[in-house]
Amino acid sequence: MSKLSYLARVMSGVRLKKMNQMIDIVHDKCGQNKVKTFFDMCWCGARYGAGYYDYVMFGFYNMNGRQRDTYLTRVRNKKVIDHMNDLSYSDEFDDKLRFNQRYLGRKTLNGETATLAEFTDFIAGQEAIFAKINHGDCGRGVNKLYVKDYESPAVMLDYIRRNQLVVLEQVLPQHPDMARLHPSSVNTMRILTDLVDGEVHVAYISVKMGRGDGYCDNSGQGGVLCRVDPETGKIISPATDDYFNVYDRHPDTGVEFVGYQLPMVPEAIALAKEAAHEIPQVAHVGWDMAITPTG
Repeated sequence: MSKLSYLARVMSGVRLKKMNQMIDIVHDKCGQNKVKTFFDMCWCGARYGAGYYDYVMFGFYNMNGRQRDTYLTRVRNKKVIDHMNDLSYSDEFDDKLRFNQRYLGRKTLNGETATLAEFTDFIAGQEAIFAKINHGDCGRGVNKLYVKDYESPAVMLDYIRRNQLVVLEQVLPQHPDMARLHPSSVNTMRILTDLVDGEVHVAYISVKMGRGDGYCDNSGQGGVLCRVDPETGKIISPATDDYFNVYDRHPDTGVEFVGYQLPMVPEAIALAKEAAHEIPQVAHVGWDMAITPTG
């Protein structure tokens, strides 16, 4: 798909109500005239491939053209994906059941095909499990099911199948330095790798954390994220969320972000680089790494 055709599809899908909300946010942040913001958003869409969400998230309203031109916007990101990834291999990643069989480093089970005996063995000794829809994204369709809430394994399995929560995964204990950020969610490092001419490059690392009593670290489910220095493994930015808030400290745990040392970052990078060679036809991948007390 050409840049122009993708941009046309993006523009045709513009939701005016959502766009108006973004315009209001810009006005509240800097007082910029709403009409000016509307036309500036349209210009940034045509010139830089930026959606209205990009415009607010990146702070384009406070930038000149030279600064705006340095950002990987929605349309530009799509161009990178199309260039680096053979989308006929997408199901190796989008199909969680297939992905788990190849990559996942913890107990997992296909809830659609498992026998009752296999399921009973899977939940034995576990307080809870994660159960997901197979093709969810941004944390959608993720459930944490507690074994005690069901009168028998058969009843629990029936609930899982009726709700199509067929991707079943063990709940991991977290490394204490990851749990300290937010103890009720499994906080992960997103490591973006690019495989070029047989060599793996790390484009960036971010750390994702949950909020409140949430068990999901994804910003689409209310979580926050920060940038991480790949060399030191330390957090190097305040946190942001999907509502354009900025936090110097975690709003629930009070942990100060900048300078916080994450555990086992070199090991996580090494694992991401190893995984990046597994399916070389998909060369641009974001890997979510959970860190346990042992690795």
